[in-house]
Amino acid sequence: MRTRAGSATADLLEREDESEQLAARIESALAGEGSVVALEGEAGIGKSALLAYASQRAAEAGMRVLSARGGELERDFGYGVVRQLFDAALVSMSPEEYENVTGGAAGLATTALSVRDALADRAKDPGSVLHGLYWLTANLAAERPVLIAVDDAHWADSASASFLAYIARRVEGLALLIVYATRVGEGASDALPAIAEPELVATVVRPAVLSEAATVALIDRLLGSDSSTEFAHACRVATGGNPFLLQELLRALQADGVVPDEQGCERVMHIAPNTISRATLARLRRLGEPATRLAFAIAVLGKSAELRHAAALAELEPEAAGEAADALTAAAIVRDTRPLEFIHPIVRTTVYGEIPVAQRAVSHKRAARLLGGDSVGAAELAPHLMAAEPAGDAEVVRCLRVAAGEVRDRGAVDAACNYLTRALAEPPLAEDRPSILYELGTAEFTGGWPDASRHLREALEGRLPPHVQRAAAVEFLLTVVATGEIEQGLELLDASRASCIASGDTGAALEIEGILAGTAQLNPATTGRVRARLQAFEGGLSGGTLGERLVLAAMAYDAAHRLVPASHAADLAELAVADGTLLVAPPHAPNYPLAVWTLFYAERLERAEELYTGAVRRARTRGSLVGFAIASSCRCQVRFCQGRIAEAEAEARTCLEAAGHAYGLGRHMLIASILDAMVERSELADCHEFLGEQGVGEDLRGVAMASRLLYSRGHLRLAAGDPAGALRDFAQIRERDELAGRDLTAVATRGSAALAHWQLGDHEIARELADDQLERSRIWGAPGSLSFALRAAGTIAGGDEGIELLREAAAVVEGASARYECARSLTAYGAALRRAGHRRDAREPLREALELADRCGALRTATLARAELLATGARPRRAARSGADSLTPSERRVARLAADGLSNREIAQGLFVTLRTVEGHLTQSYMKLDIGSREELGGALSPRSAA
Repeated sequence: MRTRAGSATADLLEREDESEQLAARIESALAGEGSVVALEGEAGIGKSALLAYASQRAAEAGMRVLSARGGELERDFGYGVVRQLFDAALVSMSPEEYENVTGGAAGLATTALSVRDALADRAKDPGSVLHGLYWLTANLAAERPVLIAVDDAHWADSASASFLAYIARRVEGLALLIVYATRVGEGASDALPAIAEPELVATVVRPAVLSEAATVALIDRLLGSDSSTEFAHACRVATGGNPFLLQELLRALQADGVVPDEQGCERVMHIAPNTISRATLARLRRLGEPATRLAFAIAVLGKSAELRHAAALAELEPEAAGEAADALTAAAIVRDTRPLEFIHPIVRTTVYGEIPVAQRAVSHKRAARLLGGDSVGAAELAPHLMAAEPAGDAEVVRCLRVAAGEVRDRGAVDAACNYLTRALAEPPLAEDRPSILYELGTAEFTGGWPDASRHLREALEGRLPPHVQRAAAVEFLLTVVATGEIEQGLELLDASRASCIASGDTGAALEIEGILAGTAQLNPATTGRVRARLQAFEGGLSGGTLGERLVLAAMAYDAAHRLVPASHAADLAELAVADGTLLVAPPHAPNYPLAVWTLFYAERLERAEELYTGAVRRARTRGSLVGFAIASSCRCQVRFCQGRIAEAEAEARTCLEAAGHAYGLGRHMLIASILDAMVERSELADCHEFLGEQGVGEDLRGVAMASRLLYSRGHLRLAAGDPAGALRDFAQIRERDELAGRDLTAVATRGSAALAHWQLGDHEIARELADDQLERSRIWGAPGSLSFALRAAGTIAGGDEGIELLREAAAVVEGASARYECARSLTAYGAALRRAGHRRDAREPLREALELADRCGALRTATLARAELLATGARPRRAARSGADSLTPSERRVARLAADGLSNREIAQGLFVTLRTVEGHLTQSYMKLDIGSREELGGALSPRSAA
């Protein structure tokens, strides 16, 4: 037990066990084992004292201590707690040390901090900032162990609370200890629901109330004489053994000259817990009016008030203010520190609650004006303006808008939305309201708030500058892609386009046309309305302007769903992406990924991978989780078709874990990629279990971009012998395509449905569907698509006709980049030959199929090819169970990046995972590859593949 000599406070009385728990966690952090400790309890129970002990103990052990405290007023200040944690540490660093800890992905964190670099081209979405803050913390911990100590965490702003939860999930493997103190019971809040999850908190410390013995010790220490047993018992009962309340009671008794004996018990009973706050206020009033006014001013200004600001707000001369501050300190109401701060949040709450509500609101507004005149930034003024009464003040509106822009640039979208909502309540001038609604809607769009579409729509109903009108229309459309409001979004965007035409701005009108046409194709209900308009541009665009490239991208994606040669659609896509402009502008438009997806459909797989890889690298550089999710979710589909199944699955899983929440529109496509890979390498029961874990329902009619998942699940059901279930999935795709007026997606669905009907014994229907698919696939002409159509037709036809079709299926895809389809068609062809009695002829295609399937990681196909080879009398090699083939998809991906020369830190930053994850994968890879160093990875792995 440790107490300060001569102190009249509870400090660490009876806190030996709690101190030992904290000390043990500090030792673990010093050893590189990160963890989270929660100090929980009612107000005044001693959490702050324990937090101070942990900070002192950690500092003495050589840890870097980063401290912060939440505040009732500061809850509206975006990343306020985060700034307290990191600003001072960064400011004190040398240029070399600063560059080291903010290098790489950690640079994204500086958007949230006071010390900022030039980050004009970096993403500012909340997920990116959290990613940067994680790496800033990891870099600091790599230099020396770190303690993050947050007091009154229940009052943390929402952005900082998100950071604490984010880092808590990734603390393993870091030399980092997070200790946060949070209130339970009266005055608690739900600011930290995520970090409070049991699986994240290694230790929960709940300080107990003081015993009778500790109560006696504290009475003797404060009142300076031996207390009677009855008096101590009365004090403990009155305060419930709460250390802070006990001290406040004793101060009140001391001020009244009460002796701690049996006679004093009666006075104790008059000061019950619910009147202790009154005793504090009585003590304050005895100090006189200047001290009371200064205390009120400190309560309004917040937990860290400069004396000059408090004096001005209290309307006191400097000398009088200084005397009042000394009196407050002597009375144990304010700490003996600068800036001025109450000794405990309970005291601040008590004093603040004594200020009449109307006076409180006026004082906050005066405080904002006072601080603004002292060059305090708008974001620091905003919490005061939030507490002021709305009064139609244009200056308040202006300041809140500026503050919203500042915190949004930090990635604190919640705070920006709160400021703008308050600005609307002021209210603003009528002519300013649409612009504020747009700012609010676009902030909500960035943060994924559900009201974004409503506010953007309201903004569009008013007068906006032309360029803002266009931006608002685009963002509104994108917010409602997955809802029934998309029709209205298209109408608004169309109206904006007409306005541009009327004003003579044909370039802007064409840009809007392209965005409208691209976005409309994300929803089956609106796809058909843009087809005729797009076809009017056929042959008339060269890609010379941004508008033309946007339209060309939409035309390409539309062509990829019509019965035209694949080369035509691909050529349009190449024109759209030729100079890279679509990769960087305009923000949020889907045209670039749609153009590259067209190249994927046309089976220009190497080109599609190259372009998606460029998008992935740009997203990594900018730290954009959304950009990373879009490009990565598309690229893993490309890699699967290339026969890089393990890589595709690893990428899809990484993306789903790191960014699935940030890119809900593409989540089902990631699930489909994982499912396709699992069908080839796992037990089918595991595939169904995976779908259940992801919450995939049977009916996906109302889910945007779900066709890919329906297709994958349908083929899973075919493999599992459930053709009726497969037909239900394919029927949903057909309904979506018919609604959209599309042809080509339905081509694959027809062939898949044909196989399902064949399994059910409906041979006539199966033959009709297969023939239809084959005819359409010959028009499209992509080798992988045609190979699948021939394979389906050959399987259903059987006999010599079937063998010929299967021979062609293997031939058309030979040497093509769709290696996975090649392996499957070779297997089907060889199997048909074997069943027809041509065992010798079957061996060569089956050997090729086995080799290719093994290289692709297509274990199910390889197993089938091996079984067919055995049936021909051949003796194929045994399945590889060690070496590179034994690596899991994630291990292979990390090992490949390490072999390419990336450090563990670079790999972790690029994949949006933790260092511990990378280290674990590499350790397993070394064991499976039977190597001892990073330098040996290149030779032990398959040929290089970009990541």
